[in-house]
Amino acid sequence: MEETRAPEGDDAGRAFRVLLCDDAVAFSLLFRLWMEACGLTVVGDTDNAPDAVAMAAELQPDVIVVDHLLRDVTSDGLAPRLREAAPAAKQLLISGMPDDRLAVLAAAAGVDGYISKACTAQAMCDAVRALLPDA
Repeated sequence: MEETRAPEGDDAGRAFRVLLCDDAVAFSLLFRLWMEACGLTVVGDTDNAPDAVAMAAELQPDVIVVDHLLRDVTSDGLAPRLREAAPAAKQLLISGMPDDRLAVLAAAAGVDGYISKACTAQAMCDAVRALLPDA
C-alpha cells in the first residue's frame, strides 16, 4: 500500500508519523503491521511515560496512540504531558478493557479520540486516519 502523505505546506509529501505508547508487546507488533498496511509510519514505540514524553518532544508525530493503562501511568495522567511535548499531535486513546466510560475519560483528558483494541485492522487504521489533516 502507498504511504499516506501530508498534502501541502512545509511538510508536503512527508509520510504521516505515528507514535505508539503501549506496554503490550504483542499488540505493539500488530499495531505496527496494521499502520504499515494502511500507509502510515510508526516512528516510535514505547511502554512507559517518561520515554513517551521524550519521544513525543523529539519526534513531533502527527498522532500519538496511547494505551489507557501503561505500566507506570494512566492515560489521563499522561495526555496533558504529551500535549505539552507535542502540541500539534492528535492523541488517540486505546484500551483492551471493555469500558464505555473510557471515551468520556478520553474527552475529559483532552484526548482527540478513543478506540478499543478489540477492533479490526481497518477500524484502527480509520481511527488514526480520522485524526490526520486531509491527505
